[in-house]
This record gives sequence, structure tokens and C-alpha cells, in this order.
Amino acid sequence: MAPSRCHGNGCAPVAVCCCIRWRHELVHRADAAGYQEDKMNHSTIVALGLLALLSTRLPAADAPLPVLDCIVQPSEIIDVGSGVPGVVEAVLPRRNERVDSGAIIARLESGVEQASAELARVRAESKTEIHLRQATAAFGQRTQKRNQTLRKTAAVSAHELDQSTTETRIAWMQVKQARENRHIAELEYQRALAALERRVIRSPVDGVVMQRFKSPGEYVDNEPLMRIARLNPLHVEVIVPVEYLGRIDAGMSADVTLAAGPAGSFQASVESVDRVADAASATYGVRLSLPNPDYRIPAGLRCRIEFQPGLPKRPLAGPEPRHAKSDTSS
Repeated sequence: MAPSRCHGNGCAPVAVCCCIRWRHELVHRADAAGYQEDKMNHSTIVALGLLALLSTRLPAADAPLPVLDCIVQPSEIIDVGSGVPGVVEAVLPRRNERVDSGAIIARLESGVEQASAELARVRAESKTEIHLRQATAAFGQRTQKRNQTLRKTAAVSAHELDQSTTETRIAWMQVKQARENRHIAELEYQRALAALERRVIRSPVDGVVMQRFKSPGEYVDNEPLMRIARLNPLHVEVIVPVEYLGRIDAGMSADVTLAAGPAGSFQASVESVDRVADAASATYGVRLSLPNPDYRIPAGLRCRIEFQPGLPKRPLAGPEPRHAKSDTSS
């Protein structure tokens, strides 16, 4: 959209104002020469209007992108909390210390959980019940075989044979039940270990400790324990005028120069481009990813960014139209 210029109580685009002003000037000259306005060449007026449109200050499609202001920020800022309430036993890293993903950063008091886990471990490792049931089943099986032999000579009754057979079957079912109980005890041991692990707080990312919110002895419930910033990669946030919409795309490279800190320029790549612009400021946001493996670049610095020229970007297009399925029936 062309910029606006106010005349009286209203505003009109510069192109339209120029066209109207030049048209009035031509009409005035024509009247002075004794010509009528209806004899003016209509194509001349149209050409003047197009010239006015071309005189607006919109950047050319091949014009280089300007150097813009930006800011370097952590790619993530995480307030690490606890999944269970409790009293803090220890907080390990200090402020500005680096932490690795999965490293222990804090512990809650866990005496009861440790005792429960040890009890569950003993139960899971015990095989006494299984051995007892197996011995009972083996004895019942031997008794059943003897009764079957004595039954042939009518030394035992049918009732006694049926009783020994049933007792042997029950004994083997008790062996199976004992094995299932041991498996359940193993699962309970795993659950006790998981409950104990929840008393240990680990870092979710590689980063740097920004702030500690809790100290040993304090109670924690819904509050965070620590704030960790992920500094590799960094995010470079830049605000771009809408006049350059469509000129920046994901994967495009840019040179970032810091206002303070390490000298020189650093190469970043476009990670995302906002699809919704801010109408009030006529700008939209672009986020770039800046590698920082050695944590040399601190976050929170202002910077200047210069986008590197690349391949011409295709104009924005809407979604492809859906094609109706052809009717193959005859």
C-alpha cells in the first residue's frame, strides 16, 4: 500500500494525490490555451497516474534487504519443577554453571521412598514361596502315583484316589500362583524405584543455570526449583517491515554482528517466519537459529543483522484448488 498524505480533513494515497494534482495542472493549462477538458487525451492522464504509482517509495523486488536491528535470546528458558511435593534436600548446580541434559540438579528428602523400595526389592528377589509350593506339588504327585497302583489291587478306595489327584492339581496351581506373585512383586519393586526417582530432579536440556528459586530445607509444591536457559543454539529475533514480506524464507542465511561481546560476525539461518503480521506497526517477525556450541556468545545482547542474498523467492500463493473427481460412470 502506498503511504498516505493528508489534505484538509481526509487522507489519500500519494499516487492518487499526484495524479489529481497533475491532472488539474493540465486542465488549467488547457483552459488557458482555449481548449476544453473533454478534448484531453485520456491515455495521457492514465500514463501520468501510472507514473505517480511508480514514484512511490516501495522497495524494488531486486533491492537488497536493509541491515536491521535484532536481539539474541536463549532458544529455551525452562523453569524446572518437581513432579511431587516435598522438602528440598540438596540443590547441586550454582548460578551460571553449565548443566547437561539428564544431570541431577536437585534432590528431595526420600527416606520413606528408599525404605519402600528396599522392601519391594527383597520381596521381588524371594523364591521361598515358589520352592515350598513346588515341594508340596511334587509330594502330591508321588502320592497320586502310589494310589493309582494301589487302586488296581483295591487297596484304596476311589474316593481316596480322587482326593489325591485333586490335591496334586491344586498344588501345581499354587506353584503357578507363587510365580505370578513373584512377578507382581517385581513390578511393585519397579514402581517403588519410579517413586524414588521422582524425588530426583534432572535437567531437561543442556544449558546454563539462570536462577535458583529454592534452597535445602525449603518446601516445594507447585513452584519451580531452578531456571535453566538453553544457549545452543541461540535464537535471533528480528522485526522486518511488511514491505519485505516474501523476501525472507526458511533456510536463508544471515550475518549477525553483536553490539557487545565477541567481535566479528556470526552466521545464522532462518528458522521460521511469522505468517501473521502486526497491522499497527506494519511489521512481522523472523526467528533465526545461531549455533553456539562453545557458549561463546552470551544471550540477551542487541545485534545487527544482514540477510545474505540468495535465490529469488517465489511470490506468495494461496492453497492449490481442489479438483473434483471425474465421473467415470457412463
